[in-house]
Amino acid sequence: MEQLQVPSQPGRFLPCSTGYTKAGENAALGFSCFALKIYYTLGLWDKLPESDKTEWLDLIRSYQILDPTSKDHSSFVDPQLLAGIEPHPKLGIRVGMRSWLKGVVKRDWPSEAVKAETKQAIATLAQVGATPIQPYYQFPHSRSALLKRLKKFKWQLPWLAGGQTAGIAVFIQSQGPLLESVDEKRLIREASLFLDDMADPTSGTYFRGKPPNHGQLVNGAMKVLNALDWLNAPIHYPEQLIDTCLIQGPSSDGCHVVDWVYVVHRCLLQTKHRLTEIQEQCLEIAKMIKNHQNSGMGFSYKQGKAQTNYYGAKITKGLDEGDIHGTCLLVWAISILVDILEIDEPNWNIIRP
Repeated sequence: MEQLQVPSQPGRFLPCSTGYTKAGENAALGFSCFALKIYYTLGLWDKLPESDKTEWLDLIRSYQILDPTSKDHSSFVDPQLLAGIEPHPKLGIRVGMRSWLKGVVKRDWPSEAVKAETKQAIATLAQVGATPIQPYYQFPHSRSALLKRLKKFKWQLPWLAGGQTAGIAVFIQSQGPLLESVDEKRLIREASLFLDDMADPTSGTYFRGKPPNHGQLVNGAMKVLNALDWLNAPIHYPEQLIDTCLIQGPSSDGCHVVDWVYVVHRCLLQTKHRLTEIQEQCLEIAKMIKNHQNSGMGFSYKQGKAQTNYYGAKITKGLDEGDIHGTCLLVWAISILVDILEIDEPNWNIIRP
């Protein structure tokens, strides 16, 4: 993290040590959030000088649009990231997700990036007890508007729909109490009831239509479980979901690893179903994570290759080096593994994404 930190700018980090692009060098909001999550997970955030913490939080807050005439008013926008997004990106909003996003690649990715970055910024601030400069309000405020939005999502692709739902859950729970026009308790109840209908009692996952492939099921469940966490709602079929996860372990990319361990960990908070098998699989996953480690340079998103694209913008050249997103995801995964394996690390924390 010291290698990635921009000198004399608390909270400002590069995506990797050497192979960053112009967009990677100039963008900052997402990387600042990743870095804060890493510091929080490892128990380092509270050890920082108060002045550094204040400057770091102010940096994240500085990306909120305060101009009431802007269509992005109250959103968090990194103009340097948007400038790096290609007009028709070949990749979706995460590396390796192209096949999962067939039929939706023509979406307005800059707009999607703004929504996702806003969710990440608000959740990151909330992790350390901070709030935006002003409440974010661009989410459904009524029951009818909420249900219309949730039904519109493509639940045949639960990773995509689940992620969008998780964003709304974060906004309802964290921003709803700050807005007089929002009855957050009713919205929480309605969102929870909607997800009741999405739950598949056989697999424990969440989707509509023909069951997607295993990876999509697990990664989609991760997003929905994130939403349920913010809604303070229980997982519907935790034992069946554990059974689904144990059919096969995750592939080696950073997001797949953390999604798998997040899902089983959240389920274990409700049941100890097949705990020994889960722990055995977690030891294998720990070995997999070690293969992402670069000497002195954190973890790479892919084995031997830094993450190249972030919301459609090329941020690195994909060299054999650690990157801040891969490090954030895999440090988070390790913190979860530590808890599942009952290893005593009292200073570590598990983030709430």
